Amino acid sequence: MTPERRKRALAAVAVALSLACAVLAHIAIVRGRSPLMGALLALLPVAVVTGVALRRAGTRGTTRAWAALAALLAAALLWLEWGALERHFPRVFFAEHLGANLALAIAFGRTLLAGAEPMCTRFARALHGTLPPEVERYTRQVTIAWSAYFSVIAALSAALYLGGFLAAWSLLANILNPILVALMFVAEYAVRLRVLPHWERTGVFGAWRAYARHFGAARVAAPR
Repeated sequence: MTPERRKRALAAVAVALSLACAVLAHIAIVRGRSPLMGALLALLPVAVVTGVALRRAGTRGTTRAWAALAALLAAALLWLEWGALERHFPRVFFAEHLGANLALAIAFGRTLLAGAEPMCTRFARALHGTLPPEVERYTRQVTIAWSAYFSVIAALSAALYLGGFLAAWSLLANILNPILVALMFVAEYAVRLRVLPHWERTGVFGAWRAYARHFGAARVAAPR
């Protein structure tokens, strides 16, 4: 198997596992059963993000010491509060979903401030180099659209969860969330074909890879 095919196979497995975890999380939240499974699934995103952050932080001695200390503290906290986590694991899912959407809304929105380059303009420049003025205007509008999208999803998530509509919130957070993101990419591509018919076409998956490369390349500052 070539490296490219291996990468695609691993991506397909990751997507399949993510979908399976999302469905299991929805079942655990809506039916109120399997608190152990719910707690473990709630911790999975935190574990993945932490692992990636530590991997990107480097291998310096101070980094390893901070990582070991953080791991010990986290293990002790989980040991002491595991019962509470099992009883209230939906709160962890809510915090993760709300926090992720707020963070993305801020990440896109702050690049719209005066003197900053809109994030989608940055993506397009990385793919194509010099951009004509109409493309810069369009990519700024796309950045606004993404910032608005994540803001709306965050607000809807808070309204549903805090309003007590747990099943509807879980459906949004666990099932609809990836579908809506995919639809945003498809809608943006359709609009781009109409607004910029003669511009070089990247495609839906090309846009997704640009986003993934940008966020995947982010470095986490390690404590010194």
